Amino acid sequence: MMALEIKGGYEETARFVSALDLPMNAVSLGGVESLVVHTAAMWGGVMTEEQMRKAGIQPNYVRFSVGLEHVEDLKADLWQALQKI
Repeated sequence: MMALEIKGGYEETARFVSALDLPMNAVSLGGVESLVVHTAAMWGGVMTEEQMRKAGIQPNYVRFSVGLEHVEDLKADLWQALQKI
């Protein structure tokens, strides 16, 4: 499990997550594949911006659960997604 803070805010982070090809945008499914979650997007429908701020949920925070994909493939995917923000 890794935690990433994307340079920028909510929109840049959403673009980064959308640009990823390998990890599935999902909360843990109990599998072996990589997963990514934009936490502010996940909680946005349940909490107000003020509630998220008080809870420490940053608009540019990403949880990345590394699966069994080849490390070079994951690094390349992260790099190409970072180039799109």
